[in-house]
Amino acid sequence: MDYRLLADIAMLAGEIMLQGGAETYRVEDTMQRILNTSGAEKTEVLVISTALMITIDDPSVATISKMMRITTRGTNLGDICDVNALSRKFCNGEITPEEMYEELKKLGERKLYSPAVSYLCTVVTVVMFSMLLGGNATDALFAGVSALIMVLFRVLFEKRGLNRFMHHMVALACATFLLTVSQALSHVNINMELVVAGTAMPLLPGVAITNAIRDILQGDYISGAARVTEAIVRAVSCAVGIGIGLYLGNLVTGGVL
Repeated sequence: MDYRLLADIAMLAGEIMLQGGAETYRVEDTMQRILNTSGAEKTEVLVISTALMITIDDPSVATISKMMRITTRGTNLGDICDVNALSRKFCNGEITPEEMYEELKKLGERKLYSPAVSYLCTVVTVVMFSMLLGGNATDALFAGVSALIMVLFRVLFEKRGLNRFMHHMVALACATFLLTVSQALSHVNINMELVVAGTAMPLLPGVAITNAIRDILQGDYISGAARVTEAIVRAVSCAVGIGIGLYLGNLVTGGVL
């Protein structure tokens, strides 16, 4: 058994799952099952929301310890599902360690959607949420323009690698400000609450809160607390951005809404 290759497999699987938004206990379970195939005397896995750590200890080899820092996290249920399927095949002996590692590498490098498709989906999501909340065609039109502003800021922040919390705050502040000014100048009657709510909806930390609760219920209090903190900060950044945008918009337009 190549213990180092097995350690690399476990780390790569955990990295893909954690970056895809998997719960901490699910990542730990998958990595532990992979390491258990080694037959080593002792294998340990520790996963928190920002790091992966493993240890393989056996009298026949020197102790192997690995740690990886996770800096980017999102939501990709497809990757989580695919890693789970591969880990089951590997643990059942259906594929070799070399095949498992190559499949994971391909999965980690896979790009399911182009940036253009992602940006288009953001616009459609904002428009649909605005209408779902009770908006009309005019509200949907303004929501679409607001979504384009969000996409523009997303492109700018991604190119510069800036903090996503600042991205949420600045993007929502600018979008809300321009919505307020546009409404005042065009004298078009729109439901500002619905449009702003639809604009903010893709940025709200629903998945983070859900995973935080599931981690806490599983006893992973460190990861759960970290995810709760992340969700609160994201929610606060959205609220502050909207507040700044409304304040500046009302200041410029003289409070005419």
